[in-house]
Amino acid sequence: MSQAERRVADYVLEAPQLVMRMNLAILARNAEVSEPTVMRFCRAVGCDGFSDFKIRLAQNLAVGAPYVHREVQAGDSLDDIAGKIFLSSIQTLTDLRDRFDMVALERATDALAKARRIDCYGVGLAGIAAIDAHQKLMRLGVPSFVYADAHVQTMSAATLKPGDVAVAFSYNGQIRDIVRTAEVAREQGAFVIAVTRSGTRLADACSMILAVDTTEDTFIYAPMTTRLAHLAAIDILATSVAFRRGPDVVELFRKVKNSTADQWIV
Repeated sequence: MSQAERRVADYVLEAPQLVMRMNLAILARNAEVSEPTVMRFCRAVGCDGFSDFKIRLAQNLAVGAPYVHREVQAGDSLDDIAGKIFLSSIQTLTDLRDRFDMVALERATDALAKARRIDCYGVGLAGIAAIDAHQKLMRLGVPSFVYADAHVQTMSAATLKPGDVAVAFSYNGQIRDIVRTAEVAREQGAFVIAVTRSGTRLADACSMILAVDTTEDTFIYAPMTTRLAHLAAIDILATSVAFRRGPDVVELFRKVKNSTADQWIV
C-alpha cells in the first residue's frame, strides 16, 4: 500500500466498529486522505468497493465474537456474558409478545384444531423447533409427524391432502430445502403454516405466516434468542389448539403423561 492507503488501514484497525457506521466521505476525512485513496485501499484488500468492504468488515467482526452471540464482546467477564444473554433473551420475548399477530394465531389454531394430519418441518437448527412442535401437537390425538432428513420431509409433503396441515419452521426463512418442502405441501392442497420471519421466501411459499421477527441476524450468528422466540410461539400455538379441541384433550394429555410414569425416579 501507499503511505496514504496505510493511514486508512491504521484508522480501520483502531476503530473498526466506528468505520462500519461511516460513509466514504467521513472515513476519508477522519483518516486525512482523499476519497479516491479510500477506494484504492478497499481494492487493495480485495474488496469491490467501499460498500463491499463494510459488509466484509461487519461479517468478520461478528464471527469473532465468543459463542457467536451479537451482544457479547471478547473482553467481557463471565458475569457480563451471562447478564447480556439473559437481557437479550428477555428483550426478544418481550418484543415477540408486543408484536404477536393474534389474527394469525386464531387462523393457525383453527387449522390445526381441524387437521386430519399434521407434518412438522425444519432443517438444521430449526429442526429443534419442528421436533418440539411435534411432541406437543401429537398429544392432541391427531396423527403428527416430524422427519430429520430434508428430502424425506419433501417426500412426506407430497403425500399430504386437503384437510392436512404442515407447519414449516425456519429462523431466517431463506433456506432452499424448507421452501421447496412447503411449496410441495401447498401444491398437494394442504394448509401450510410458516413460523418464520416476515417478507421471506418461506413466508411467501406458505398459506399463512405466524411471524417471528427478531433482531438477531441468523445468517451470521447461531440462532439463540431467535430459537427461544420460536419455542415460545410453539407453546402459545399448542396451548391454543389444545383448548380449541375441547375437554377430551385434557384427558388425553393425562393418559400420555401417565404412560411414562414408570420411568420417573421418585
